[in-house]
Amino acid sequence: MPWPDRQLMLTVASIDSRLSAIEASQYVGVAYNTATDTWIRLGCAQGFSVGSFLGAWISPIFSMLRRVTLTDAGVVVKEVSFLDKTKYTDGTAVPLGGADGQIMVEYLPGYCKYGVIGSWYYMLISHLLLPGFSLHPVFTGYSAVYAGAYEASLYSSKLWSVSKSPVDGVSDVYPVTDRTGTWGYTGLTASGFDTLAQARGTGWMSDGFLLRDWCKILGLVQFASYDIPAIVGQGRINLSGGTWTNGSYIGKCGLSDSVAGFNGAVQNGTTAGYATDFSLCLLQENAWGNVWERVPALISERALYYKSTPPFDYTTITGWTRLQDALGVSITLPATDGYGGKPFSGLGIVLPSDVTGSSSTKMRDYYNQATGLRVLLVGGSSNNGAYAGPFYWSANNAASDANASIGGRLCFKKAA
Repeated sequence: MPWPDRQLMLTVASIDSRLSAIEASQYVGVAYNTATDTWIRLGCAQGFSVGSFLGAWISPIFSMLRRVTLTDAGVVVKEVSFLDKTKYTDGTAVPLGGADGQIMVEYLPGYCKYGVIGSWYYMLISHLLLPGFSLHPVFTGYSAVYAGAYEASLYSSKLWSVSKSPVDGVSDVYPVTDRTGTWGYTGLTASGFDTLAQARGTGWMSDGFLLRDWCKILGLVQFASYDIPAIVGQGRINLSGGTWTNGSYIGKCGLSDSVAGFNGAVQNGTTAGYATDFSLCLLQENAWGNVWERVPALISERALYYKSTPPFDYTTITGWTRLQDALGVSITLPATDGYGGKPFSGLGIVLPSDVTGSSSTKMRDYYNQATGLRVLLVGGSSNNGAYAGPFYWSANNAASDANASIGGRLCFKKAA
């Protein structure tokens, strides 16, 4: 093990003597050096190379990740095979049009410990409540949280997470955005998207900031890199010459169903990629690229606020919680556009504190902003090129904005 890794582990242990060598086998983590733009692995991942997929076996946090079909009442019907996403683990076919329920990725409660030691920002996660760890806030009050395996589509005045049409179970499905025609919804604002998500019933909502934060923390710990697309594949981010219609800039859901495993991508780019390109990361299809994803979060003069459950009132910060870093300092996003540079710490390690990066350094993805009351978008769209990625955040849009490049993802939270 390289000496800096060992030195950091000794330093971490010194600030909390309850972290022992035995407990190190029960958590997995990473540390990012904001001065040198380097990563090291911690806990049970010590000694493994950075910038690669560790594998699900490294920790129950990852081995418990799975796709399932979920009824509107929040009941898991069956587990989907990660080797063949058109089949259940028992070998029977998954009704891809939603006859068994929405196709979702299941997240069970996870615990975190964050800190800063000099220029090192570290994150440790575990399925156990270890000394010094705390429950990630997305799980507060919930026994499980689910995110759509696919970008949300629209049928019968509610959102779906499926890869085939609910009408016949075989026709293609496309993400819902502000457009006319099949799968479109004219005037799809942030509030409009929330209404369609909540129409599924109690516990259903738009995929919020806390769940996006948890998913991106899992990605950072798993890959030890901000440049996750360089590891799993760039996916649907480099198209040109198209239009914002089905089968052109807007790609159909389910192109990742053929991938065996947790990750994968196809990128033919330009016009050749309209029918082929996608990314798959930790069982979620197109977590970047294709269409932007709305994230219920409110930005007021670049201060970021989140809320766990609806209603999401985008006209006021009343009822929202301001995001803080690992030191308890309130987070304010940068005042200029640019590539994300130094991140915040703690929950903010997925967000840029400045724009001193580039497409090949630091956070690698772009950031957009504007003054006033704004909402958050993430991931970028199919024609963004190098700007797009899992850490491409935009705080540039009003909640009332409707655009053919903006969609979102379903979420369900199961009460404990």
